[in-house]
Amino acid sequence: MIRLSALVFLALSTITAYAQNFTVDAPNVVEKDEIFRIVYTADAEVEEFTAPELSGLELLAGPMPSRMSSTNIVNGVRTDVFEINYTIMVRARQTGVATVSPASVKIDGKQYTSKALSIEVVAGNSSGSSSGNGNGAQESNAPENGEVSSEDIFLKLSFSKTKVVRGEPIVATLKLYTRVPIAGFEDVKFPVFNGFWSQELETPQNINFVRENYNNQVYSSAVLRRYILLPQQTGDLTVDPSYMVCQIQIRTSGGGLSMFDSFFDTYQTVRKRLSTPSATIKVNPLPSGAPASFGGGVGDFTMEVNLSADSIRAHEAASLTVEINGSGNINLIETPFVELPQDFEKYDVKTDNSFSNGTSGLSGKKVFEFPFIPRSEGLFVIPPVKYSYYSIRQGRYITLESDTLKLKVLPNSNASSSAQVVSGVNKQSVVNLGSDIRYIFTSSADLARKGRFLIASWYFAAAVILIALLFLVADKVLKEREKLRGDVRRTRNRRANKVARNRLKLAQSYLAKGLQAPFYEELHKALLGYVSDKLSIQFAEMQRDAIIELLESRGIQAQERDELISLIDECEMARYSQQQSDGAMDGQYKRAIDIISTLENKL
Repeated sequence: MIRLSALVFLALSTITAYAQNFTVDAPNVVEKDEIFRIVYTADAEVEEFTAPELSGLELLAGPMPSRMSSTNIVNGVRTDVFEINYTIMVRARQTGVATVSPASVKIDGKQYTSKALSIEVVAGNSSGSSSGNGNGAQESNAPENGEVSSEDIFLKLSFSKTKVVRGEPIVATLKLYTRVPIAGFEDVKFPVFNGFWSQELETPQNINFVRENYNNQVYSSAVLRRYILLPQQTGDLTVDPSYMVCQIQIRTSGGGLSMFDSFFDTYQTVRKRLSTPSATIKVNPLPSGAPASFGGGVGDFTMEVNLSADSIRAHEAASLTVEINGSGNINLIETPFVELPQDFEKYDVKTDNSFSNGTSGLSGKKVFEFPFIPRSEGLFVIPPVKYSYYSIRQGRYITLESDTLKLKVLPNSNASSSAQVVSGVNKQSVVNLGSDIRYIFTSSADLARKGRFLIASWYFAAAVILIALLFLVADKVLKEREKLRGDVRRTRNRRANKVARNRLKLAQSYLAKGLQAPFYEELHKALLGYVSDKLSIQFAEMQRDAIIELLESRGIQAQERDELISLIDECEMARYSQQQSDGAMDGQYKRAIDIISTLENKL
């Protein structure tokens, strides 16, 4: 049995498996008269190769086959890798789009076909230089005599849109274009988007160059950063320039006339400072006439409202969930208003975020959970939940409305009853112990006065008056409480400090762990959320001038206003900066506590 297992293991360890794939590799854009390669690759022995038909390209050589094989043994398992390449050398004869029909191979009697190619041919500099295999590596020759112009290498910051409304997503892309070899980078300063909520969509660790047509010239381009921007202010917002220093290889010719002199050329590295020009984004305010249920959403959304159960018992916990799905500024939308019956005991709303970055903004869902406990039985009706957002595609406000929800609350048999059942008294006949006639007690009675009737005493009257006063006070308090529940603005004002404290507590936990980005995000939310709730400003309408004007009208001094705005700016700038120290974060956390405490005492 042992010998048989060994033979099976030995046989399996020498198996050679081929996936039998057939692929093609070529550049997607070339210059006119440029010589380049089209490479076909198969991972098994080819019985027959059928070359493609070329349109707009001149065949110079090929197809030229080459083979490569290797063997790997891992944990006693042997894997043989085999690859055969067919290389075709071609020249682009004219500008436009050149086409390459599918090539085919026969492997083990089966036919495999590659995909067809469409290659863009641009005028370029018509130098007729030879390129590599088109995999996106830098293929231009090194410049001579140290001359590198702004057309040879430059930075470009492009925006998907330059005219938007407040809250409309924008994709910003920072790319490097070059036609010269690059040895490295120094002193990179990425853009800062003042007036925008920003988040990085793409942060490549390794820069990957691809060939690209830019202004009818072929460049090697690479994405350095890609951002999603949500404008939070209106007007012309300026994006400051980005900077970087590139190390460029310059060829120094040997000065000889022989064709072999190029093998003895030397290279030196020069530094060139690159920058992007300042950009301006025009942000228009949202149209007037926003519905009362507008929650700051800009994009396209749907809404689902559900109860955790259709029927529960009294004093049992349940919840109502509002789920908003879609794409846009979903991370900045506010909690929708939900009107629950007065007999329900309500608790703090729980929020769950689940979204990802995309070219149209953040897409996914945001779930709001409203926990409650019904305190009495019966059939309760919950009015429809409304949520309004601004649709970029339709250019108008759209209101989403749920159906009316009904909840049946049954009596709770497990709850202890406060009432006590008193059984009736059984009547019994009087039993005579001696005779029917009792003797009258003739000794002294020793009687004493026990007081007046309770109803005639002064403390009975005082108790009645006190109860009446307590009833009036309780009635007034309950009416005021009911009024406060219906007044969303006063409720937000009253709970502003509590909400801010909770966010500061979360920020403190991030501070203790040394997590910079989450710390500044929660600190930023705590400050803006407190101002929004305390001054009754919609979160989407939080503008610097509006905050300063409202604080000034409430009697807040200029120094305190400037301190608040300064700390908000520091949080916005530091959220994606890697240069903040733990000491600076600790100081900013203490400043936030002082600012909120000061405003709470004066507002």
